Amino acid sequence: MSISPLELKIKYKKASQHPFHVLGLSRLPVFMGTFVGIFAILLIMKLQNITNSGFLILGNLFVGPLFQGAILNSDLPLITVNSCLLNVVIFILLTIWSWGRELINESTYEGNHTINVQRGLKFGMLLFLVSEAMLFFPFFWAFFHFSFSPAISIGAIWPPEGIKVEETLDAFMLPLVNTIVLLTSGVSLVASHRAIIAGYKLMVLNGLYSAISLGILFTWLQYIEYGLTKYTINDSVFGSTFFMLTGLHGFHVIVGTCLLLITYWRVSKNHFSKQHHLLFEFAAWYWHFVDVVWLFVFVLIYIWGVEL
Repeated sequence: MSISPLELKIKYKKASQHPFHVLGLSRLPVFMGTFVGIFAILLIMKLQNITNSGFLILGNLFVGPLFQGAILNSDLPLITVNSCLLNVVIFILLTIWSWGRELINESTYEGNHTINVQRGLKFGMLLFLVSEAMLFFPFFWAFFHFSFSPAISIGAIWPPEGIKVEETLDAFMLPLVNTIVLLTSGVSLVASHRAIIAGYKLMVLNGLYSAISLGILFTWLQYIEYGLTKYTINDSVFGSTFFMLTGLHGFHVIVGTCLLLITYWRVSKNHFSKQHHLLFEFAAWYWHFVDVVWLFVFVLIYIWGVEL
């Protein structure tokens, strides 16, 4: 027995009544995966000082005829690893911008982010933060391993041989200031979150502005701190763990500051409500995660790592 078009339409409508929205076709995931993969290859080439690979030679074959004069008058290759990295980073940022615009349209203008969809996004963000914790874990593990049982190769002492305790930064000077700045920014963000739940837009913007300013101040102070250190990343395991942990954390602060800037813009455009402000929550979770990681870095490297 055949189904009439009307019955088929009603059956399809009933089947489509679920709290989730079906994503449309998009090329952005393919673009993002491709650009990130190329970025990883180019970064490895740069770290290994590979300049005459097949990738760059192929690029010069295509672009070279357009700039023959430039090639003849210069000893440098037209396409370098640095120029490729810069272009790939630009493409990645453009893809992120396009993808973010689609997410804003889905949530703000199309209303597709229902309660169940929001719950799934929150679980995804929590899993992302767990993966971020796993990223920091091996570097903390290396610090613990070498500080508790210093190997003979580093002098069987901690800090290792060649790094004097008096050459390390005083934990209660600039590092303590950095800690206070970052924790204060977290307090400002909590106040801003309370304000958005209560519906006070001006207080939300003021809190976000304070958190963003303090995040930028933290990055600037860490830049000054690197100038004051008398050891480098090549100075034994102490230097490598110090700059790896603080540098990786500093990168996360920069990313978190960018998230807060986007959140500030969206709040100013009235994209959020008292009940629905996922990006704000995600940015706050990420920022508090950065705060917790910095507390571990401060205690282990600046205090415990020197006083062992």
